[in-house]
Amino acid sequence: MSFDDDGFDRSVSLPPNLTIAHIRNAIDYIEKEAKEFVDVYFEQSNVFSGLIGILGVRALNAFSPYKKHKHPDIAQQRFPDLSLNGKLNPPPEHALESKGSTRPWAIQSHYNHPGWYIMWRYAVDPTGG
Repeated sequence: MSFDDDGFDRSVSLPPNLTIAHIRNAIDYIEKEAKEFVDVYFEQSNVFSGLIGILGVRALNAFSPYKKHKHPDIAQQRFPDLSLNGKLNPPPEHALESKGSTRPWAIQSHYNHPGWYIMWRYAVDPTGG
């Protein structure tokens, strides 16, 4: 892997029409919004991971052409969280799931659907530094 000055590996494929600028804006949004929920991490880290995934959906909805799924049951319970231009029943190449995790290794989603998965990797500094 070779990372550019901005920390992104440009050899990694991205979903259609999603750019590094969209992802950078989403990361900035998630970092800003997650600050008020850090105490949840220390109480129940899996809930915090869920919050990061939700913030990822909100961020991509706001800063990219991927929009939150319009059907509430699918948006809350099933794949995908987002689709390119908000299309209902998108083909897999236009479907995107948002997940938060501290794990530094590959993660298999319990949904196991074809499509794109974006993993928001995070670390919480227990010293508050």
